[in-house]
Amino acid sequence: MPQSDDPKIDRFYMAVGERVRAARAAARMTQATLAARLGLTRSSVANLEAGRQRIPLHVFAMVADILDVDPGKLLPDGLMAAKVPELSDLDEQLAVVEDSSRDFVESALAQLIDTPDAKE
Repeated sequence: MPQSDDPKIDRFYMAVGERVRAARAAARMTQATLAARLGLTRSSVANLEAGRQRIPLHVFAMVADILDVDPGKLLPDGLMAAKVPELSDLDEQLAVVEDSSRDFVESALAQLIDTPDAKE
């Protein structure tokens, strides 16, 4: 059995989060609305979508029900199938996040580029 700190498990939850985010966007629902219907905070939904928060099975079923999507559509094909995110996909990934999240990422990247070590 994989350990809880296995990168494959992290990628699995990231893939689930990406699918939840896509389903929520397709349903034209905000993170705040989904959170309210689940009885969670908006930041919990944001963390779930980012793969930082592992989702209990009953909450997973509720998400699928609220978004009117088959639960299987929110799961990657397997633990090994979850792809490793790449910076080349960043524009695509940022296209489906809220403006504040996109601004945060763009600001963080700008700071990294402007560091003295990056200019060498």
